[in-house]
Amino acid sequence: MNKQDFEKILVAIDGSTHSIKAAKFAIDLASKYGSEIILLSVVPSRISVGDSSGIFGMVSESYLKKYKEDSKIWFNEIIKESKNKGIDVESRIKTKVVTTPVSIVAGVLDYAIKEKVKLIIIGTRGRSGIKRMLLGSVASGVVTYAHCPVMVIK
Repeated sequence: MNKQDFEKILVAIDGSTHSIKAAKFAIDLASKYGSEIILLSVVPSRISVGDSSGIFGMVSESYLKKYKEDSKIWFNEIIKESKNKGIDVESRIKTKVVTTPVSIVAGVLDYAIKEKVKLIIIGTRGRSGIKRMLLGSVASGVVTYAHCPVMVIK
């Protein structure tokens, strides 16, 4: 492994304990390799089926506003940890909340491709917390379809 392998790291954040652990692991890598970190939160759709207009994955303004407020709390916790590790957060940490008309997996992967991410770090399970699954459905989808290496943190 060399420095280029960790040049740009995307961390999927949903506020779960596992996603925060994933972010802390990314911070450790970034402090060692001088990596840029993208903290990405994908807003889950509240509609899982389309209507006659063909519109899928709608998110109401009030839901989006609340989700962005929540994600800001998660991001600030991670940024504080980054500062404690000596990372220049202004130049090396980017936060982003995106909506997607498809799945959370597709939202993460599309953004990773667009940003030319070298490594995706994701927690084993997200907010749904389905404990009977070995790997959460989002983590599993990201591992299966990613264009770059994926590190799954438990």
